[in-house]
Amino acid sequence: MTRILVTEPEYFDEDARKELRKSGELVLRRLGRKPLEKIIPTIDVLVVRIETKVDRRLLGMAKRLKIIGSATTGLDHIDLEFAKGMGIKVISLHGIHTIPTAEHTMALMISLCRNIPWAHMSLSKGAWQRHRFIGRELNGKTLGIVGLGRIGKQVAKYAVQLGMNVTYYDPNVFRQPLARKITSLPKLLSGADILSIHASLTKETNGLIGRKEISQMKESSLLINTARGKIVDYTALLDALAKHAISGAAIDVFPNEPLENPADPIIAYARRHQNLLVTPHLGGSTREAIHRAGLEVSTKIGIALKANRREGKL
Repeated sequence: MTRILVTEPEYFDEDARKELRKSGELVLRRLGRKPLEKIIPTIDVLVVRIETKVDRRLLGMAKRLKIIGSATTGLDHIDLEFAKGMGIKVISLHGIHTIPTAEHTMALMISLCRNIPWAHMSLSKGAWQRHRFIGRELNGKTLGIVGLGRIGKQVAKYAVQLGMNVTYYDPNVFRQPLARKITSLPKLLSGADILSIHASLTKETNGLIGRKEISQMKESSLLINTARGKIVDYTALLDALAKHAISGAAIDVFPNEPLENPADPIIAYARRHQNLLVTPHLGGSTREAIHRAGLEVSTKIGIALKANRREGKL
């Protein structure tokens, strides 16, 4: 019987599980790296999200694996080239996380501008200090978007409704009625009150926002990243925040996830300062999106398995 392993079962509700059970024996188990390596030789279908790293070493142990289903849009947690060489089909999603990620971007933006996390912590300790948390308005501010794909466009829609002027830098998008195209990244950076990252992680965008780029931003500007952690040089960002070279930042994504070490420089900085807001990759984490993503990837896996059986691959 086909064995299907789901490594992050809390992201797959009963509807998704029911769909997967139609295709084979379902194993629901959150596994650390060593237990995963032990079980992977017995698995035909691996179902993951962003926290499971499907690298060359793991794939090399996957003797029976035919399909990887990832309930995500981005696939940088999977060695796609190596999987292709092994004849493993990789299934992913498109557009499922657009709305929740755009909404989370706006939530971070508003929280940062209005000092909401720090005001909450202060008041919860019994301190009434309105003067410490005077914020800033979004209305009239310029939002610079790096990467105007599905999520970037949705963020632009929300920003326009809040009275913001929206600009963008994306060599692959030539015209967008909601936003003004900026032809160079330095011009976008120098003109933005708030910079929001929505590019995909590629060889070209890896490290795209580094020390030089951050130095081109206004001292009063804010940076938000809900795309991928490796797009921004966080060492340079922390230096800029500490020196008040920029005003603040909100980060939802990190180069190596999960980020659990309290001594990590990002966590340590956020704990001591009130100009860095961090969340544990919550962009696509809504009940509605998780339901849609789990069900869609499960359905696609079922279709792929039927095709494999017809072709005698299982």
